[in-house]
Amino acid sequence: MKQILKIMGILGLIGIAIVINSCNIVINSCKDNHKYHPQTKQELLKLIRDNNVYLGDINTSKITDMSGLFWVVPKNECKEIAERTEKVNDEREIARLERGYQICLEVSVEEAELKEIKRKDFSGIEKWNVSNVKDMSFMFANAESFNQPLDSWNVSNVVNMRAMFASVQSFNQPLNKWNVSNVANMVEMFAGAKSFNQPLDSWNVGNVTDMAGMFARAQSFNQPLNKWSVSNVTNMNSMFKNAQSFNQNLDSWNVSNVTNMSAMFYGAKSFNQPLDSWNVSKVTKMTWMFYEASSFNQNLDSWNVSNVKDMNNMFYSSSIEDNPPKWYKGN
Repeated sequence: MKQILKIMGILGLIGIAIVINSCNIVINSCKDNHKYHPQTKQELLKLIRDNNVYLGDINTSKITDMSGLFWVVPKNECKEIAERTEKVNDEREIARLERGYQICLEVSVEEAELKEIKRKDFSGIEKWNVSNVKDMSFMFANAESFNQPLDSWNVSNVVNMRAMFASVQSFNQPLNKWNVSNVANMVEMFAGAKSFNQPLDSWNVGNVTDMAGMFARAQSFNQPLNKWSVSNVTNMNSMFKNAQSFNQNLDSWNVSNVTNMSAMFYGAKSFNQPLDSWNVSKVTKMTWMFYEASSFNQNLDSWNVSNVKDMNNMFYSSSIEDNPPKWYKGN
């Protein structure tokens, strides 16, 4: 009998230990004041598309992929992306379009659902824990009214910010505190972000390899970027295309690894800064580079363009169209 009681006592203690351990888990949950704890992107997507859910009530600490999260896109647009992919020859562009198509398939809805799922109130998103997120591509794409502060976000693990604020027409919040040192892709990050004009000069972009279209159609943007280390960037195609206000010094940039500068300053009507110190010896494409950059009249005679295969219309409607560099052979 004593032995039985002893065993029961031991089992009781084990039970208490289990309860305590479970209680600790519960207590940790209780300490977390969030109502929602999504474990996957799809679970999070369902929550943020319910306009009755306050974004500040969501614990996002388990989420690693936020690509296309607030991108409200109809299914027919995915088909258009697929069709564009078939017409492209450039391998890098094909890869970008294929990834965009994949995200589109994940987040797209029928036309009739668009208004219902479109997020109207973004308050509370500034409280999100994004420290484990690696992919923020297309995150706010076409979220026209989005303008919440995000400067407290820890984005140190993010690798992909492609089109993150693309066509977010109202967004103009400080981001200069962000640690973007692991980001490799900033393609079209602020493309069409018409209001955005915040300093980004403290960003460490040393790991970025692709900046194509990064500020394209960012009509208000005119901030210093001369401190940026762009030595790993290979693609600057359309980087400032139609960025009509941009006129900042870029002469300290190391562009020695860039191969594509097509349309880089296309329609950048205010831009007129010296670029003669640039090493463009690896560039193969300069088509439309200063097309309709109507203010640009800098001397580029010193450029080594020996590897450039296409420079057609490079200076069309620029101030040096009639007096181009001595090496210019375009139309």
